[in-house]
Amino acid sequence: MNLTPLVEAGWINALMPELLLCVGGMLLILIDAFAPKSRSVLSAIAVIILVATVWVERAIPGGLFFGGTYQISEITQLFDMTFLLAAILATLFAGDYLQREGIDGGEFYALLMWGTVGLMMMAKGLDLLIVILGLELVSICIFVLVGYHRRLVIANEASLKYFLMGAFATGFILYGTALFYGATQSTNLTAMAQWFATNDAAANPMLTVAFVLLMAGLGFKLALAPFHGWAPDVYQGAPSPVAGWLSVAPKAATLIALARIFYAMSPALPHVQWMKMVTALSVLSMIVGNAVAIVQRDLKRMLAYSGIAHVGYMMIAMITLRDDSVAAIAIYTIVYALMNIGAFGVVSLLSKNQNDPQTLDDIAGLFWRRPFQGFAMTICMFSLSGLPPTAGFMSKFYIFKNAIESGHTAIALTGIITSIVSVYYYLRVVYFMFMKDATEATPGTDSGVFATGAMAISILGIIGIGLFPGPLFRIAGQAASEIFR
Repeated sequence: MNLTPLVEAGWINALMPELLLCVGGMLLILIDAFAPKSRSVLSAIAVIILVATVWVERAIPGGLFFGGTYQISEITQLFDMTFLLAAILATLFAGDYLQREGIDGGEFYALLMWGTVGLMMMAKGLDLLIVILGLELVSICIFVLVGYHRRLVIANEASLKYFLMGAFATGFILYGTALFYGATQSTNLTAMAQWFATNDAAANPMLTVAFVLLMAGLGFKLALAPFHGWAPDVYQGAPSPVAGWLSVAPKAATLIALARIFYAMSPALPHVQWMKMVTALSVLSMIVGNAVAIVQRDLKRMLAYSGIAHVGYMMIAMITLRDDSVAAIAIYTIVYALMNIGAFGVVSLLSKNQNDPQTLDDIAGLFWRRPFQGFAMTICMFSLSGLPPTAGFMSKFYIFKNAIESGHTAIALTGIITSIVSVYYYLRVVYFMFMKDATEATPGTDSGVFATGAMAISILGIIGIGLFPGPLFRIAGQAASEIFR
């Protein structure tokens, strides 16, 4: 790998996106504290800061920094754009939601920005300690955001559950990292790659234990079955915009970090049985996620279980581990951000006591009562199910195509079959919106400008990528080659 550290004189420029988000979060807290009457514009300021970060991210140069432990390349910038897209959509939906619930505050948007900083650290880190540091920054922000609606019992329960189970998962990750260090004498992925290229990993059982512990910990963060137990309850208790962001951004960061780790170990992978665990997690997630989602009537729990299945699809690409598989993950995470945050955003517009579940009955006749919300939800459901010509179809096609070309036909067929099964519960949502009559008690609220804009972004992105996937595929393919250099 060509990873010779560059001159680090421009390290401040390299960290400019992260610094902008950190300062922006503190600014929002100060505005809220000293000008509480301006709370109505906090979401607008947050969106401006996030859009400015997108512009800065595109302008910074690539290279290695901090002794070769922090990399900026096309692939890290593409994932950073995914994180920022998720944050922008969550912020747009949160503006209306928080004001309606009477809990609007600068700390919400600050936590969202600081969580995005942690995601960027995970994507750019070339050292396991940097990845863990970013992961813990994200976890702290998630813990607070999930319980942000602190007057609700269900939110407090969800926050505590994530905190306790996340602490166990972090222990697995740290212990696995310690064992990797004990075996390879380094936590730097470049040094680990050199060790795996010159030593027999199969002869060291410590590495097998380290891999299992690391996959168990990261499997929790990804909500892979059987480490998924926290996801439905946490998504149900969290504010809907937070649940949408949580379902996408941390998973994308964990996947790119996992791809780097797998590549560092790639010389040893043909000689060990480690990837069988990854295959099992992928297949189990696809089956469990889709099977349990079928019986759900609570929309947020249904989306939580479907998210488990979608991570299973993305893990198919991890099994092959080549340029195309990394590109497939990048494309899938971008598309998943558009369709899943869009779906959670529509759920956030249901004006209902947040202690009560948002069920299928609550969206009965939604299209006829609020056509744009119903149309947005329909597009998101079509895309999540993988129906053409949506972006969800193209992203799944790329995943399955890559798996078949790599010789993993059985796993690809499992993904295709389970994806067909998922059409039932996604189209059931559409059926309720179009074919069921609403009652007088059916909740709902008109969307504000920001929520309408977020739904428009989701719709345009899903349809645009579905009809014209070529540009995104080329960008992702070119960027993916950078992860292995």
